[in-house]
Amino acid sequence: MNRSMTSQNFPSLIYGKLNLNVSFEFCKGNVEDLNEFALNLCFDSEDVRRQGFQSSTGNRTPPLEYPTDSSTFMEWGYMIGDFLTFYYTPALVVSGSIGNILSVLVFFHTKLKKLSSSYYLAALGISDTCFLLGLFVTWLSFFQIHIYTREGYCQLFTFSSGLSSFLSVWYVVAFTFERFIVVLYPLKRQSWCTVRRAKLVIASLTFLGGLHSAPYVFFAGPQFSERSNATICDVREEYK
Repeated sequence: MNRSMTSQNFPSLIYGKLNLNVSFEFCKGNVEDLNEFALNLCFDSEDVRRQGFQSSTGNRTPPLEYPTDSSTFMEWGYMIGDFLTFYYTPALVVSGSIGNILSVLVFFHTKLKKLSSSYYLAALGISDTCFLLGLFVTWLSFFQIHIYTREGYCQLFTFSSGLSSFLSVWYVVAFTFERFIVVLYPLKRQSWCTVRRAKLVIASLTFLGGLHSAPYVFFAGPQFSERSNATICDVREEYK
């Protein structure tokens, strides 16, 4: 009953607001004008926000709650993100690079170098280290060292990051497929899973990855961003 009486009183409130806003020519305006009028009517009116809807029986609906300014949440989000990035990125780069380099040394300077799977894992470690290097260059912007946004470097690191991402995925696929062969056809392991074939697969994937990431060299470039009021490495305007 209260809800129905409240809904009946709501049109009268709207009608009253329309009378108070006779100068607002929303019928001749566009959709944006009408939306702006509706927001001012329903969310900025003092009697709706502070008092709620008053029915004829005297029952009052709860007042409408307003979220705080969204820009404040955005600012806090950026602050937290920058804080985590500032400390997490160097820790990830240092620990990951050391682990990858040690893995490559183990795979190439021990008896494991006779196994074809060692080459896939070593290539994976190298590609991941290249990606971490590009991530570290981006992190240097915290210290006003804007290498990533310079002409030439922007294209180079964008290309290397795209290539590393491509290779990291497909090296894992190649390694997994080799393990599949070993498990399913163990007697053919010696003839199929050879070091020479592993090198050929790695070279082929690297070539395909280079072709896949080559457009980044032409599409990427330093661009001024009005949103961040700074120069960033992004797709050139003529290609967007």
